[in-house]
Amino acid sequence: MTSFHRSALTLLKLSPLALAALLGACGGGSDDTGSSTPTATTQSVAIDFAATVGSTVLNIGDCASTTVSGVATRNGVAVDARLTDLRFYVSNLKLLKADGTAVAVTLDESNWQAKAGSDTIALIDFENGTCTNNSGGTGGTNTRITGSVPAGSYVGAIFTLGVPSSWNHSNPALATTPKPIDSSVPGMAWSWQAGRKFTKIELSPVSATTPDAYTGGVQIINADGTQATTTTAGVTTATANASVFPYHLGSTGCVADAAATGTGGYTCTSPNQVDVRVAAFNPASQRLTVDLQALFAGNNVTQNTTGTAGGCMSSASDPQCTAMFTMLDGAKSGGTVFRAIAK
Repeated sequence: MTSFHRSALTLLKLSPLALAALLGACGGGSDDTGSSTPTATTQSVAIDFAATVGSTVLNIGDCASTTVSGVATRNGVAVDARLTDLRFYVSNLKLLKADGTAVAVTLDESNWQAKAGSDTIALIDFENGTCTNNSGGTGGTNTRITGSVPAGSYVGAIFTLGVPSSWNHSNPALATTPKPIDSSVPGMAWSWQAGRKFTKIELSPVSATTPDAYTGGVQIINADGTQATTTTAGVTTATANASVFPYHLGSTGCVADAAATGTGGYTCTSPNQVDVRVAAFNPASQRLTVDLQALFAGNNVTQNTTGTAGGCMSSASDPQCTAMFTMLDGAKSGGTVFRAIAK
């Protein structure tokens, strides 16, 4: 008997289970290896932003079409205003799980958003540089933050309205400065505080004397609400109106401090960083909106108190800032300035 016949006979004597095992070891049997697709450990996420006045979503971008109703009044009557700038920084964005756990969003790198050390920064920009009264506008808009998070379900969002203290006073001209806060965004620099404007919102109310003109619509008043006056060479006249009511949020009381190495060599008495919390938010079906009606509630953008900065420049003693700080403080626990709306 040949060796071939002896081997064949041996195989026939094996039990079915032993035979299957032997064939498997030799690479026989089915081609199905039994492998499965690995479960994804991360998922992409996009957080969209909008701007509203109450329930009205604004058409942002072209200044000529961004007329705001419901924010300004004159002599007790609502008047229109033109939104000439609306930009703000979002830093350290996190999504919330149902149990309250906050999970950091790892940002995609772009001109609008970046990782800066242990922090993240993104610029939300609703203007496109076409507004007449706008200074330092950019040529594009950005209303979305993109990145990734660990795979899972999320029910809310938290972020800081502002630039992290570790980067607020960085030199915008340096190559190491992240793109969203470098010299390519001059309109958000705040040189008098050696930092950045965290939020820049500027409104031009319609003129009190010329219909459809959005210049000279901000009356300069005394603390008691009466018309402010200016005396020149013995002649007293009404103080000329301004055209823009600016709202600039940023750190104030900033002074050089060589020992403050962690904050760019400056310390500020009022950091004015605002932690925003939107407890109910679904990134897939909703977007986050800033409600100008809520933010400017208790303020009148057609008036500015004489002897104070134009509009609100983040001074706690400025009467144009008091109500706005109150509304932003409410955003820390929910509030209405930032909320979720449908996409």
